[in-house]
Amino acid sequence: MAWSSKKQPVVALSTTEAEYIAATHATKKALWLHTLTRELTPPLTTLTTLHCDNQSAITLSKDGQHHVWTKHIDIHFHFICKAIENGSITLVYCPTGSMTVDLLTKSLNCSKTGEHAAGLGLLPA
Repeated sequence: MAWSSKKQPVVALSTTEAEYIAATHATKKALWLHTLTRELTPPLTTLTTLHCDNQSAITLSKDGQHHVWTKHIDIHFHFICKAIENGSITLVYCPTGSMTVDLLTKSLNCSKTGEHAAGLGLLPA
């Protein structure tokens, strides 16, 4: 898992666009980590999987076509389409309630905290 925080130069007009942009940034980071790993260890044999909780963003990234309602999205954010097409990554749906990283980013109730801590391997399952 990699994390960074910086002000983005773009304002998303929808949750789909925000998730699409975030997935593109995650794709760039994943491909960079693949390149680094390849220099240090034998090449990975598994495909990198990104989890997204927005089905519209997943559909947009796999569609590869530019639609009227997405024409305002900057072209460099469509990088994820090429990465999926090339087989560099795969993007799959993960329901919002199953996002283990929420433990690090949100205030959760006790049961969700325990569930996500177990998902990270911090507690026995």
